[in-house]
Amino acid sequence: MKALVATLAIVFVITFLAAPTMGAGWFWDAGNALGFAAFGGLLYLTITSVRRLDVRAHQVLGYGVLAVTVAHAFWFLLGDAAAVEFLKPGAPDYMWLGVVSLLSLGVLITAALVPDRIRLHKDYPSFKYWHRVLAIVTLASATYHIVVSNFYLGAWYQAVLFVVVAVAVASARPYWARLGQIRIVGNATYLLFSAIFGAAFVAIRNLSL
Repeated sequence: MKALVATLAIVFVITFLAAPTMGAGWFWDAGNALGFAAFGGLLYLTITSVRRLDVRAHQVLGYGVLAVTVAHAFWFLLGDAAAVEFLKPGAPDYMWLGVVSLLSLGVLITAALVPDRIRLHKDYPSFKYWHRVLAIVTLASATYHIVVSNFYLGAWYQAVLFVVVAVAVASARPYWARLGQIRIVGNATYLLFSAIFGAAFVAIRNLSL
């Protein structure tokens, strides 16, 4: 649980470094809090994907992260008609990369399930390789979506920190393995702490004097 809390804390704290009281209103801040919680969950899934992996727990938490990611996307589409403009031709590339991240996360999860996994991959090493590649694509596109959109990241060093965190998580797999197996929390714990950090994110930006 400590690893999850640390991961979510790092993601949300970075957004507060430059302008902690800057917000876009309750609705937009809540929707973006879902996005940051989803990104934190994606980082946590990557960190815990080491040796002696509890595959079932990993899969179940993947469903939770996907659900929060979908909620982030549809929060805006269902709550603000203007948000559909971000899905039309000519929309900013960072928005399309957000869509890529969502779709690749869905493929990442479904392609790991039997019988799809058996049909797509001739052996388990092949599956592990391509699963990691797609995970990196998902993480990279999500990072681009956050950094280039520049929401809540008014200072250049905030963007750099997001990139550094993403690269560290994606490339330091041998280091995470040396730490030993980190127990994967359930969705109830993930959603609870996502709600806590998300509520703080929204409240600080909208209740500041």
